[in-house]
Amino acid sequence: MKGSRKFLSDGFRIAMAYVGTVAGAGFATGQEILQFFTRYGHPSFWAIIIATILFITAGGYILMYGGRLQAKSYGVIVDHIFGRAAPLVNIYLGITYTLICSAMFAGAGALFHEQWGIPYLVGASVTAFLTLLVTLWGVEGVLTVNTIIVPCLTAFTVLVFVHVMRQGCQPLAGMRISFRETGALLRTGVTYASFNLILSIGVLAPMGGEIRDVKSLSLGSLLGGGILGLLLAMSNYALLCFIPDVFHREIPQMLIVSKMGSFFVLVYVLLIWAEIFTTAVGNLFSIHTIAGEKFSAASALPAAAAVGIGLLLCLLGFSNIVSWFYPVMGMIGFALSAVILLRTFRGLR
Repeated sequence: MKGSRKFLSDGFRIAMAYVGTVAGAGFATGQEILQFFTRYGHPSFWAIIIATILFITAGGYILMYGGRLQAKSYGVIVDHIFGRAAPLVNIYLGITYTLICSAMFAGAGALFHEQWGIPYLVGASVTAFLTLLVTLWGVEGVLTVNTIIVPCLTAFTVLVFVHVMRQGCQPLAGMRISFRETGALLRTGVTYASFNLILSIGVLAPMGGEIRDVKSLSLGSLLGGGILGLLLAMSNYALLCFIPDVFHREIPQMLIVSKMGSFFVLVYVLLIWAEIFTTAVGNLFSIHTIAGEKFSAASALPAAAAVGIGLLLCLLGFSNIVSWFYPVMGMIGFALSAVILLRTFRGLR
């Protein structure tokens, strides 16, 4: 009985960390879902199904190999998958994780300033400090924080979905798609999953190495990927009900939440920050673990240095970081993710 409870507990915590790493600010605000899925209309649910399948299968592959190779960081997985090209991939990932940390710090600073008038650097610095504390707590810290925050995000998403359903709102009917649309839906589903998977590898690999139990890892990938798919589907449905108004909002979900009352708006703003925070934790944790494995740097110095660089870069502003760096990271990340997906399905045969 005790073993059964541990298997369920570990699987659940892995799933929460998986969801927390993927579901960042873009996910929580609805902007990411709008750009990748909602703009395709009702057939976008097919793309969500594709992304969900990839989250479950490829995420499970990374977790399993992390357990099999007793990974302390994503480095051993990258070495295994990319061979001679691994050093270049590690450099790309290190730069990417640092840039995303800076974007999350900038996003938190902008959020606090816009909502409550708190100085930009104060909001960014507080978020950076808390991110560093959780990161230095190790795998247990990442699991604990996400186990608290992700269920709150899930519950709130369900609440918004139920609110929309009770209002009698319905998106445009019809799941029929043309041949041209089929290609676009396949591409957007694969692109969304692949880029998020390459970023999640920094958290999934060491979690697999820490827990190792095959049943727990399988449950974690199945539950985590399934929850991501469910959250995407519910948020997408809600956004579809408010087309075309949502296309003119920086925070599309706020259009729906604002109709629920001021209390829910406050909760929603805090949830956006919480998702910014979990994404920052996941990326800084990836930097901390790779530094410990590759350079035997057991101290807090690499993580603290990454936080310092992140805070300096966040002075560029959230929108500038996203517009200047994200497109390039996305193109490279997509190519690397294609290799991971190929290895995933080879491994399943």
